[in-house]
Amino acid sequence: MNRIKVALIAGKMVGGGVESILMSINKYIDKNKFEVDLLVDEDSKIVPEKEIKSLGINLIYIPPYQSIIRYLWALRNLFSKRKYDIVHANISALNVFPLAVAYFCHVKVRISHNHNLISPNAGVIKNTVKWLLAQVSNVFPNYRIAPTYKTGAWVFKKKKFFVIKNGIEPERFVFNLDERKAIRNKLNIDSDKILIGSFGRLISSKNIFFALKIMEELDNKYKLLIIGSGVEEAKLKNYVISKRDLRGKIIFLPSDKDVSYYYSALDLYIFPSTAEAFGMASVESQANGLYTLVSTGVPDESKVLDELFIKIKTYDIQEWKETIMKIRYTELSQRLQISNKSQNKVFDSKKMVKEIEELYTYAVKTQGKM
Repeated sequence: MNRIKVALIAGKMVGGGVESILMSINKYIDKNKFEVDLLVDEDSKIVPEKEIKSLGINLIYIPPYQSIIRYLWALRNLFSKRKYDIVHANISALNVFPLAVAYFCHVKVRISHNHNLISPNAGVIKNTVKWLLAQVSNVFPNYRIAPTYKTGAWVFKKKKFFVIKNGIEPERFVFNLDERKAIRNKLNIDSDKILIGSFGRLISSKNIFFALKIMEELDNKYKLLIIGSGVEEAKLKNYVISKRDLRGKIIFLPSDKDVSYYYSALDLYIFPSTAEAFGMASVESQANGLYTLVSTGVPDESKVLDELFIKIKTYDIQEWKETIMKIRYTELSQRLQISNKSQNKVFDSKKMVKEIEELYTYAVKTQGKM
């Protein structure tokens, strides 16, 4: 039996949540049934090439979408040559571009997978572009996927779409006391300090400036570990340098393809994002047994355990500060027990990929007809 040929459009790999979803597909998809090409922008910052190739996935670099003519031309040549059964685009509002090429290249199954929302603080220009692209986003796909109903509804409108929750590999995020000690020693964090974490791309929607302002209000018992890279990185670092109350409290580390072992070093995870399509990091932190403070921008679908998932309904700095100070932090002797409890509640990557496989198979069987 011929394998189903899939082009998985990744866009830029920069160590974010979408990449972890794509890597799960690469890892768990049935290679006897599917042949997968992963299409990555050539200016990507973090591409785990060895891992991708070891999984039996074809890694193909294409021009970045900012060079739109070169980008579209490269896709046209690739789609015409490779004769894909499925093009599965994962660049959200920008999916319209690869799926338009797929349509004109007569690819039968064209899947638009939306992974983001309009963010209030992303800026008028960026949100306007997203909104405009959303108006034509339903022209070329014949299948649509989103991790939550809200994430799908804003871009797909009244078109039918499938909700497939984002999964993680929960075993990677189990609390580990040895890893905790090793990371805290590496970062020079004393055992009596409370280490707070915030991991992800350093962009406006992640609202890291808000996290820094909270830290200004907390005493020196608290430290904040920020892992990530992005357009706001320099501004954030300059802000820390300019504020006396933040000296010695903030630790910046660059994006890492695997941040899983850093969760064990933390005592608390905060996620003040203004707009998250799903909020993968909050699932990961709960899987580690961490109290996880989230904003209203993080959907309830990322809740794993009621006792760990704490949603604060305002962006009031004092309320966040007081909530952090009131938390009775979990004894390390109990942390593993809570982490194990979370493991049983997490929607894992294997189930997610199984649902995607079922959609692929159905779509090809029906020749892209809903």
